[in-house]
Amino acid sequence: MRFRSRIGVGLVASALFVFAAGAEAKALMVAAPPKPGALAGQSDIVVLGKVVEVEKDAVEATAYKGAPKGEKVTYKIAVVKIEEAIIGGKGLTQFRVGFPEGAAVDGRPPTPPNPGVAGVAIRIRPGGGRGLAPVALTAGTEGVFFLSQHHDGDFYILAYNGMAAPLSKKDENFKKELEAVKKVAKTIDDPVSALKAKELDERYAAAMLILQRYNQSRTGGTAREAIPAEENKLLVALMMELPWQAKFDKPRTGSDPVPPSRSQLWYMINPNEQGFKQPVIKPAKPGEPQPDYNKILEDATTAFLKDNAEKIKIKRFVK
Repeated sequence: MRFRSRIGVGLVASALFVFAAGAEAKALMVAAPPKPGALAGQSDIVVLGKVVEVEKDAVEATAYKGAPKGEKVTYKIAVVKIEEAIIGGKGLTQFRVGFPEGAAVDGRPPTPPNPGVAGVAIRIRPGGGRGLAPVALTAGTEGVFFLSQHHDGDFYILAYNGMAAPLSKKDENFKKELEAVKKVAKTIDDPVSALKAKELDERYAAAMLILQRYNQSRTGGTAREAIPAEENKLLVALMMELPWQAKFDKPRTGSDPVPPSRSQLWYMINPNEQGFKQPVIKPAKPGEPQPDYNKILEDATTAFLKDNAEKIKIKRFVK
């Protein structure tokens, strides 16, 4: 069976479009990329630095992996001098970062002359223009850059398909956001220590980040390898410790994190290739109570973990 990544939990998602009804017309709202801490978890490289120049000569490269060779995009190249390598980039002094020629500095997409749908207009989500379309870089821009290797060009691009604008040093919350980014970097650099944190919430957050990265192919390749043994053991132990469903002990607002649960991590270990068989749940007969699906999965996954703790071998995409 061909392996399929389960990273549909929200870190590597395409731009989200939401229709909202209006009095006179409908509007299309374009979602911004995740917050800096979450972006750091997705990025190949994260550096604190400054754009020292934009190269005079543009380059051409395909816009996406598998695109016809004749369909190329013109990229301008910004040179980012590194002040501090946060994730990756150790020992380097600069990165070449490409952005499509004609991109806007604030990442706001131009309003099309003919949207193609009567009565539909583009509306930018309230809160600014951080990464709503491919972002241009200009000399003097200083802050945290979230980067991904371009699939065939000799340069990097901004993360989130070029839409993740740098975290500017001028931002009001720069220091706070930088702390969140560095916390993510610490987990990536030392996953074992993160998975041994005293608090369950911290161990769970570390596991979520680690498994998301391990399920993300950064080169477009399909080769995978077993993760280090100690990480594997700690992740399995955490799975056994967690309840299947999140337990809500108090009212939760939309901004509160979801409490830890096994169900949020389960499919990121790709249980089918570990030998787990999804339980067959028969529908209730007329007049009988419906099966408790969550209880059935709780029991099935608990039994599987107890019987196979030493056999489970979690894999990650090869870097």
